[in-house]
Amino acid sequence: MSARPNQRNIKWVEGLRGITSVLVITTHVSRAFDFALFWPADSKDGTPRLLQLPYLRIPWQGRIGVPIFAFLTGFVCAYKPLKLAYQQGNQAASLKSIARSAFRRPPRLILPALIATLISFVLSSLGGYKAANHCDSFWVRFDAPDLVPFKEGVRRLFRTSLTTWTNTENVYDRHQWAMRPLLIGAFQVYIVLAATIGMRFKYRVLVHVLLILYWLMNVNALTETFGAMLALGTLLAELSQHRPTQNFISTHQRLLTYVVAPLILLVGGFIGSYPQEHEDWSSWSRFLHSHLVKGGSIVVPEGSNVNRRTSGFFIMCAAVSLFLSPLFQKLLSHRLLIWLGHHSFAVYLVHGTILRTVGIWIVYGISGEPWEPAGKNEDGTDRPQEWIPPRGRSYKMVAVVVFTALTYAAAWAWMKWVDTACARTTQWLENKVFDDDEGEGNGGLAEKGFAHGNGNGNVSAGVPRPQNHQDGERKLPPP
Repeated sequence: MSARPNQRNIKWVEGLRGITSVLVITTHVSRAFDFALFWPADSKDGTPRLLQLPYLRIPWQGRIGVPIFAFLTGFVCAYKPLKLAYQQGNQAASLKSIARSAFRRPPRLILPALIATLISFVLSSLGGYKAANHCDSFWVRFDAPDLVPFKEGVRRLFRTSLTTWTNTENVYDRHQWAMRPLLIGAFQVYIVLAATIGMRFKYRVLVHVLLILYWLMNVNALTETFGAMLALGTLLAELSQHRPTQNFISTHQRLLTYVVAPLILLVGGFIGSYPQEHEDWSSWSRFLHSHLVKGGSIVVPEGSNVNRRTSGFFIMCAAVSLFLSPLFQKLLSHRLLIWLGHHSFAVYLVHGTILRTVGIWIVYGISGEPWEPAGKNEDGTDRPQEWIPPRGRSYKMVAVVVFTALTYAAAWAWMKWVDTACARTTQWLENKVFDDDEGEGNGGLAEKGFAHGNGNGNVSAGVPRPQNHQDGERKLPPP
């Protein structure tokens, strides 16, 4: 049975986004309360825990949430313009869609991020991060802003609201480091689309493939996390519109779903399990190190970030497997995953603040006391810094449950009120800036000196308009 691209199911995109938001939560919980999950075992040649084994460790060790968001950015930003140009043959509408999407992208990212930063600033000013500043988790202490005088805090708020979009530094919410590269990445996609929208299919695909190879050969920071994933998303969006490709997938559905896609996913998952630290503590991680990292390889070129390269390879394998398997897409189209995906951006913005406050309060106490900064003892010897220890394992389990429930409750409220307000503001700006879809409005013509309002919003009758004539003839002006 032939596949029809215009009937293709892309609900899986929202489902994948939902899974990604859950992965972001799980990795940050493990960073805060059980950092050893990032290792292949608790000690050298020790027996690994279940969640430290290959494949099972992937959700906890992190490094995959942001690359998936980058892949989805490439796919979503490209899908509609390509559909307009590719299926409907309307390149003009495609370019207009690109222009409007490019206009909407900055306020739809910046406005919610600013509000989340402001909330974190208020909590910091009230001393909400004091327990996080004094706990024994280094990662939590690094993420939590120090308490400073209010005046200095206001200056820091304005400074960090700018640096989030200049150098990715946000003292009040460090999880926003990915916002700037994701914004820039979206515009990279728009530029590629605008530059290639008139090309024939095979040459557009060639451009996307060359871009993927370029970013993978580039060993600069985060090229595998953003550049390669964005280009892969654009490539798969392109192939999603290609009828012969979809017919091939439909014809060989069983083989691709039950053999090819799982094999690709298994290979990618094993490589993506490469540990954050102490790769010499287990035989399987030593195997990966000797064959992929030592001396460099295609997957991990010399000079590149080993952890991000292995995770990036896994994400690429997972994306290709998902693209090849209609069954995987159907599973990701479950309404629960779609609901999670709808709230994923809100989860990304609120979860860090809730974790550093309520989550840490449950495990370490609200007061952050007793605590004494490092200094000198009475006899003149150095007094090392002692951090507040956790209350116990049961408190951590309660914290995880409460934190998760509060995060999704807050995300629901965020989408209902905050995100809706930001969307309305963006839509108002778009309507104000752009002409109507029927063509250039009177306001645009007036700006160029071709029309003048008569007070009723109509073009004055005295202004000459261009006339359409048949057969290339032009009437003579009246005598």
